[in-house]
Amino acid sequence: MANEQEEKDRYTEFLKNLSDEYKGEKCRWLRFLLCDYLSESLLTNKDVFAFDLFNQIREKNIIKHPEVNLLSEIAEVTDVAAAKLVIEDYANGVKRGRTLSPYRKALFAALIDVIPGDFRKLQSSYELDRCCFYDKWDLVLHLEIKGRLDNTKEKIKQFADILSDKKAKDKLSNLSTLTETRENLQSTSSVEQLGVYAPAPKELNRKNFNAMLLKTSRWYQARNKLTMLKLLFTNDVKASKEFDDVKSLFDALVESRKIYVRNYKYLIDMVKVTDTRGVVEDVELLSDANKDGKITSFTPYRLTLMKMGNALSKDEAKEVGSLYDVPQNAYTDQWSLIMHLERTKNVFANGAREFVEDLKDIGLHHVASKLITTNKRSCSPDVPKSKKKKKR
Repeated sequence: MANEQEEKDRYTEFLKNLSDEYKGEKCRWLRFLLCDYLSESLLTNKDVFAFDLFNQIREKNIIKHPEVNLLSEIAEVTDVAAAKLVIEDYANGVKRGRTLSPYRKALFAALIDVIPGDFRKLQSSYELDRCCFYDKWDLVLHLEIKGRLDNTKEKIKQFADILSDKKAKDKLSNLSTLTETRENLQSTSSVEQLGVYAPAPKELNRKNFNAMLLKTSRWYQARNKLTMLKLLFTNDVKASKEFDDVKSLFDALVESRKIYVRNYKYLIDMVKVTDTRGVVEDVELLSDANKDGKITSFTPYRLTLMKMGNALSKDEAKEVGSLYDVPQNAYTDQWSLIMHLERTKNVFANGAREFVEDLKDIGLHHVASKLITTNKRSCSPDVPKSKKKKKR
């Protein structure tokens, strides 16, 4: 255990040393290259330094000791010799884990060549306020965040047509060709062998992703599923009880990078867990929810609570509320009741035996069975573990 902690501390020191090589404009390079993994608030915060960015992706398990693949690739793309040496000196570095997409690398290579005159042309063409952007990196990040630039051929071409610098235009032309090739090969089995990046469906750019979220949130809002989703997302967004509608809840998930353009499996798992596959009829991009596949976005404990909520009727929820002296104004349905019981520590992942017996006593065997099944194997980190009694 001590050795493992020592390795983690050594990795932290390694990240500090590496961050020292990304200051000033180089920090903006880093922010740009990592933007697929970072929240919008972090991307737009000018007081964030390189080590903050590394810490953020470490907390999200995008990098972890002793992996250096993503970091090594950043050093190569930015061609920072000192950063390469820091990585080389970290002897335990292992080249595995996530990497940068070809789109991100190619766009970075093109932006390096964008001249000040073209920067001003971009501000004018995209009708951006000049006082808001002081360099090309912040400007392009803004365009990507707002969905005005992404890895679609049309938007890359629109961006390239504004530029006058031949080097940048040529690189963007190559990027456009890469994008077209990726789209043509995306459905073939040879994509991985050719090394072509194949993320979400080609029609899913940031604009369509936002449209998907809007349609999905409308579907759940129209069916009064807000409290159900609050229970499901309790550990994924801060103060989920404060959200007044499904759209604001989804916005918080985007902000925390639980869902983003290249990965919306979280939403697919959400549909499976809540057994609301009817949403697929309105939101075709969620069709994978109808396929078999392991649910990895939520803990067994959280799944148990969802099963319990699905098993309880509103009248039965009132019975459970009365059993635990929960004021009727403290909940509106079975989902908000379960949230209340969770906050007051009446439901635990490994200590629900008494709760199960209480449900049986009032005749709710079908609800108790939902807890019994999962309690035998549930070992969730998001709830307190019950203390084991010593054998006499």
